[in-house]
Amino acid sequence: MKNFFGLKASAGSGKTFALSVRYVALLLKGAKTQNIIALTFTKKAASEMSERIVSLFLNLDQKKAELAEISKLLRISENEVIDKRDELKSDFLSSNLKIMTFDAFFSTILRSFSLNLGLNPDYDIKDIGSDVFKENFINQIAKDEKLLKSLAIYILEFSKGQNDFFETLEMLYDNFSEINIAGGVSYPNDNKVMSLCNQIKTYIQNKNGSNTAINAFNVANALELCEKSVIQRESLNYQTFSKVYDDELDVYFDELKDELQKYINGLEKYKLNELNQFLKTYKDIKTDLNKKLNELSFSDITRLTNELLYNNLDKQMLYFRLDGTISHLLIDEFQDTNVTQYNIIFPIIEEIVAGYGQTGLGSFFYVGDIKQSIYRFRGGKKELFDKLKDDFKQIEVESLKTNYRSAKFLVEFVNEKMKDKFNTQNSNQEDNFTEQIPNSDKNGYIKVAECDDVVQSCVDEAKRLLDLGVQSKDITVLCWKNDDIKTICDKLKAQNIPSTDEGAMLLKNSKPVFGLINYAKFCLFEDRIYCQNFISYFGFEPTKVKLDLNKTANECLYYLAKIANISMQDLDILRLFEISSSSSDIVSFLFEFENSDEKAINSDSFGVRVMTTHKSKGLEFDTVILCDKLSKGRQGKGRFICEYDIKSGWQIKLNVSNREFFDKEYKKLIEQSESLDKEEEINKLYVALTRAKNNLIILKTNNPDASRPSYFSKYKLKSGKVYDYLDLEICEKGSIKIEQNSSDSTSKTTKKIELVSVEKDTTTNKEKEYELNLNSIYFGTALHFLLEMTKSFDEKSLRYQEDALRDKFSKFLSKDELDEIVTRCINLVNDSDFKELVKDSVIKKEQSIYYKEQTKQLDLMSVKNYTITIVDYKSSKKDIENNKKQVLEYTKIVKEIYPDMKVCGIIFYVLKDGIEKIII
Repeated sequence: MKNFFGLKASAGSGKTFALSVRYVALLLKGAKTQNIIALTFTKKAASEMSERIVSLFLNLDQKKAELAEISKLLRISENEVIDKRDELKSDFLSSNLKIMTFDAFFSTILRSFSLNLGLNPDYDIKDIGSDVFKENFINQIAKDEKLLKSLAIYILEFSKGQNDFFETLEMLYDNFSEINIAGGVSYPNDNKVMSLCNQIKTYIQNKNGSNTAINAFNVANALELCEKSVIQRESLNYQTFSKVYDDELDVYFDELKDELQKYINGLEKYKLNELNQFLKTYKDIKTDLNKKLNELSFSDITRLTNELLYNNLDKQMLYFRLDGTISHLLIDEFQDTNVTQYNIIFPIIEEIVAGYGQTGLGSFFYVGDIKQSIYRFRGGKKELFDKLKDDFKQIEVESLKTNYRSAKFLVEFVNEKMKDKFNTQNSNQEDNFTEQIPNSDKNGYIKVAECDDVVQSCVDEAKRLLDLGVQSKDITVLCWKNDDIKTICDKLKAQNIPSTDEGAMLLKNSKPVFGLINYAKFCLFEDRIYCQNFISYFGFEPTKVKLDLNKTANECLYYLAKIANISMQDLDILRLFEISSSSSDIVSFLFEFENSDEKAINSDSFGVRVMTTHKSKGLEFDTVILCDKLSKGRQGKGRFICEYDIKSGWQIKLNVSNREFFDKEYKKLIEQSESLDKEEEINKLYVALTRAKNNLIILKTNNPDASRPSYFSKYKLKSGKVYDYLDLEICEKGSIKIEQNSSDSTSKTTKKIELVSVEKDTTTNKEKEYELNLNSIYFGTALHFLLEMTKSFDEKSLRYQEDALRDKFSKFLSKDELDEIVTRCINLVNDSDFKELVKDSVIKKEQSIYYKEQTKQLDLMSVKNYTITIVDYKSSKKDIENNKKQVLEYTKIVKEIYPDMKVCGIIFYVLKDGIEKIII
């Protein structure tokens, strides 16, 4: 077994197999579990890795492929492997495997030395609320009038809004202790730039040049000049200046661009210096709140661990102590590592590879796939995979060549379509594609279809698959944005095809968990709506009990589960108990759990699964329908462009229009950034194309353009820019074969499908019959979002949330449409009837009610004077009758929950021309 080894593992090539085999081989070779650490990125991955290793160790005699590989690694017979396993079984069962996330590992380091940073080692891990943090930050800045003025100007002139500003600070906080700026800093003046502009204008005027030529340099300041298209030219020798052009004019023009570059460099330096001041305050506030609340986020833990190692602690002391516990290090998904994580683990790897440890020669193993690096937005730097190999020549790296996941035609399709995409990109991606050899003897099915309406075609393909006998639970639809999921699910449900989105896969939406959580809320807050949610699932009214708030969350939930006779064998309930054990009190846990993204264990729920490509990474599905893009991506970059280069480290440049035409260093950085962006898009496509085991259907947009983009067709914009991620030809190869695991499971599943279909038939008559329009869906969703986010129903609160609205929906809606949403919402909160309705009322927004196996979502519930008013917002009057039926249904449900109260409903049509109302 090689001591220092890396694997490049393409999708489906057996990465988890290799890692678990190596771990068990280390144990059988004599390594102790306390000396082996395996790191990965998510709790789910760590849990799955632990389960895989435990199962492999205990059932090794039944795992023929793994047994043969371990025998090969240890160079002993398979019988000897089993004998060694039996000798170690008792110790293994009583040991604690150190398989954890990077965050958990860094936290163990930080807790050991937290006092060095003035922190208590018993800190809680949670995110400090953004509103609390922003308030503290602005209050601190306000103490310095000059700094406050600088902040206001910065946000106004150099940021897209408050949220954009704080996102920039958070990015800098995660990656920099400070921004190094050489020399003194003052705000640059653009006198030389403006003087040269005037000279050029005078020169043109003296030669009787056109007004168009003169106006090209008629600007108020240097930044306005950057916006002019003339600055994109290398020379003024073109039609606009043909009447006045000579070599002397280009001399002026070159000098102008040189002075403009100097001005922008000075402005960049000034703005970075300002940011540095804000960053220092940001860090101080973070540190102060961390200490006061005794709470740290995961990003805090990573940054503070890095700070601890590089500024506050003798590294030899740390690694001397760690070396007593780490002899063998295994790292999964290494391509997702960020720079700070790399810096923290680098010295540990260095110690192991050097062999200087207290425990003798150790081992290091890492595995990943640069082609599946899709977390650049979170700081993941795939380049670090090869950098590690280059830094440590002792590490041997090999590529896995066999695909154990997908059928033959699917593997060959990916080989053919993706190879050139990786091998023709820059050196960052070269040599990272190894053609895969299919292990499967099945051919499988591959289809590429062109369509005018991708969503409708997706529904049609799903219906075709179901008609052919494919079970709905075996069909997965992959899309690209979270907003796409609802669009597709709505369309599927409108066609009587049951579907499951990512939200339904969350633990908090698991039926028994949802019921138990609502029981706890009922006992604590005594609101009948929580009682009704419990009744809807369990079928009886629970006994209201008084909870002991001195008990832990886990104890309270266990107590309630016993009273309600909820099965303790349900895996989702057991998972709820597990995660609640880390929370000290029930009230805090309930609020935290509202935002939990923990996945349900029993998430193989009935229906076609719809999810994003990002969420599909690491998963596999029998049949995949892969949709083309349904909307434009996020437009533009932030105010600062930050990129990490292996040789040069971090580079930061102020993002200024057309700067690449007069600043070579900036142009180089822009090209690097755009290249990395495109590489990540190619990587996302690779991930999407490699999820299917047997059947893959790709739906590509017909005649794509700027408003209807495509990943699967090559197209050119009017600007001349070409998009060529993939250019797939229409094809169909192979056939769909239906496989049944067993007669029992087949009949059981079929029965379940028929049962749910009957339920859906009774409700889908109420579905909207008009064609779902993407733009109107986004418009309505955005309007609801703004009204939900506003703290109180007044214009000031709406304006405060305007940045959040634009950040979330600018990639789907135009500026005019977003402006219109704000205007409509202002009209609503100023409407006299609406103001009277919410005045002195108890307000509940986006209230969920679980009733007869369905979850209903109320836009707004107002309670005042023993009257409950159900409010529904609509952005159009397209389906008034169904709107009325829907609200009437809501009022009847709420009346059952609150029989002693008057219940009524009202629909507010928040229209472009004003507010209209219908009282139910």
